[in-house]
Amino acid sequence: MVAASAAALVAIGVGIDAIAGAFRQPGLTPAQMAARAAARARHRLLVAESRAVERAASRVVVALPTSAGAPAPRSNGALFTAPLPAHTVYGFVPYWEVANLTAADFARTSVLSYFGVEVGATGALLRSGYGWQDFTAPGFASFVAEAHAARDRVLLTVSTTDERVIRHLTGAPGPTSARLAGELASVVAADHLDGIDIDIEGRSAAQRSGFVTFVRDLSSALRRLVPHGEIVLDTYPQSASSTRDFFDVARLAPRVDALFVMAYDMDDPTVPSANSPLASPTLGLSDVGSLLDYVKVVPPAKLVLGLPFYGLDYTTAARRPGARVLGGGPTAVTYASVLAAGRPARWDRASYTPYTVYRDQGHWHETWYDDPVSLALKTALASDLHLAGVGAWALGQEGPATQMVAALDGGSAPLKLPITSPAG
Repeated sequence: MVAASAAALVAIGVGIDAIAGAFRQPGLTPAQMAARAAARARHRLLVAESRAVERAASRVVVALPTSAGAPAPRSNGALFTAPLPAHTVYGFVPYWEVANLTAADFARTSVLSYFGVEVGATGALLRSGYGWQDFTAPGFASFVAEAHAARDRVLLTVSTTDERVIRHLTGAPGPTSARLAGELASVVAADHLDGIDIDIEGRSAAQRSGFVTFVRDLSSALRRLVPHGEIVLDTYPQSASSTRDFFDVARLAPRVDALFVMAYDMDDPTVPSANSPLASPTLGLSDVGSLLDYVKVVPPAKLVLGLPFYGLDYTTAARRPGARVLGGGPTAVTYASVLAAGRPARWDRASYTPYTVYRDQGHWHETWYDDPVSLALKTALASDLHLAGVGAWALGQEGPATQMVAALDGGSAPLKLPITSPAG
C-alpha cells in the first residue's frame, strides 16, 4: 500500500507539473517545448555527472585543486581514503613492452592480454608481423609461465582496424567466424592461454548488425572448442550512447564475458585537451558520461573501464592553455617519458587530469596525460558504479612508476581469477 501511494503521488506530481507548465508557458510551439525538454534532460545529466564525480573524489585521499592552472596534486603514499572492494585489473601487454614489465605489473593485475595477432579478411590469423613473431618465439612461453605463477590469466588479443578486412568479416560472419574460432582454439590450447580479447575496431554503422552476428558465431564456436576460456570485447566510450556506432553493446554484451571500454583518445585533436577526461562540463565524451550510458544497457558486472598509461602532446601556437594546435594533431607519449621530462604539472579542474606546458625547438607544447591521482579518481568511479574492474593500455608504458598500477587496484589486492588453461 505504501509503494502504491508513493507511485500515485509521483504520477500526480508529474500531472500537476505538466498542467502548471502548460499554464505558465502559453503559446509554446512544439519546437520550443522540445528545446525546453532537452534543456531539462541536459541539466539532469549534468547533475548526475557532478554527483558521480563528487563520490569518486571523496574516495581519493588528496585534495583536488579548485583554481585553474593550479599545480597538480601528488601523492607519495596511499591514494584512497579507504581500500575499495577487490576487483579485476586488466592490463594490455603490447609485444614491444613485454620485456619492460615489472614485478608490480604481474602482482597488481588479474588478467594480462598480449597484443597481439592480426586477423585477415577470411578470418585466418595473419602469421606475420612483429606481434606474431614474438607470439611464436620461445620467450612467449616464459611470459605465460611468469603470469600464471602470479595467478594472472593470459589472453591473446586478435585485432584489426583495416576497413576492408572488417567489411569481409561482417559481410560473411558465418564462415569467417568459424575459421577464426578454429585457429584461435588451436593457439589457445598450444600456448596454454586462458582466453581471447577481440579488438576489431570498425567505424561504419552499416556493419553494426553484421558484427553482432560475427561475435555471436565466434563466441558460440569458442565456447564449444574452449569451454572455459574467457572472451573479452573492446568497445568505444561512445558506443552505449549511439545507435549509429559500430558496436551495438546491448546486443554484444550477452555474447562475451566482459566489455573493455576503451576510455581514451577522447580528446579534441584541434584543441589541447584531455585524453581521458573524468568529466566534461559541456557533456562531451568523458568517463562519467560514458559509464552512465553503459550501465543503462549493459550489466555493470560485465564492464571494465579501460584507462591510458599514455598521454597526448600538442604543438601549439602560444603558451596559454587551449592555444591553437599546429600540425595534424597530437602525438602519443608514454607516462614514463612524461615523468622523465620532469616538467611542472598543472591541474585541469574540468577534466580532472594533469597537463604540462613547455617550449621545445622554438615551439610551445601541451602534454595532457593521466597520473596516479587522476587514475585513482577513475578507479573510484568504476567501483561506485559496481563495474567488474578497470584496466590499462598499456602495461610497460608507466616505466618504474608502480603507483600507476597501484591506482588501478584501489588500495586492495587485485581479484585473482582461476587460471583456465590446462597448464594452469
